[in-house]
Amino acid sequence: MIAKTQNLEKAWSAFLEGDDEALGFIYAENIDRLYNYGRQFTRNKSLVKDTIQDVFCQLIDDRKKLRHAHSVKAYLMACFRRRLMGALKQERRDVDAVLDDEAFFISVDATSYFIDSNLSMNQKKLLEQYCNELPVRQREIIMMRFFENMPYEEIAEVMGLANAKTVRTMMYRGLNKLSDSLTPYKSQLLQALIIMELMR
Repeated sequence: MIAKTQNLEKAWSAFLEGDDEALGFIYAENIDRLYNYGRQFTRNKSLVKDTIQDVFCQLIDDRKKLRHAHSVKAYLMACFRRRLMGALKQERRDVDAVLDDEAFFISVDATSYFIDSNLSMNQKKLLEQYCNELPVRQREIIMMRFFENMPYEEIAEVMGLANAKTVRTMMYRGLNKLSDSLTPYKSQLLQALIIMELMR
């Protein structure tokens, strides 16, 4: 039996060895994350749910072909993202158009850990506003980096980007754009983001 305290990588190894209960543990630990991630791409709740089910059914079918995953979370998100993009293309939709201005909307409140707690609420909202003016793919990276605490390598895997360097470049382009937008608040607001980035 998989204990709740057992991490996903150990559960993954157990699943590969034939433990179906381990897959149930993995599913329970990731279902909300995958659903919320999928809803950033489409408002079609049924499509998101069906795609999640398809991913886990495919895991069962491919169990003997699968290998140990360095990060189960990143692997599942990458599989889910590719399958959802494929489903959206089958609907003859422009995938880039799916990533509209509302996708990966960054929201902060008084207790948000995303931004330095020493900042005022007005300052946090100002940073929120300018973050949401960044290109959608940069916001997607910010969400995974700061909210999911994912390393660059895993973000690259999920988004199908070349490598961690590509992700890092896109991240810092976003920070540079924020730097321009936040003048004269730059010293207070941008520094908070950079400090958080360096601490990870």
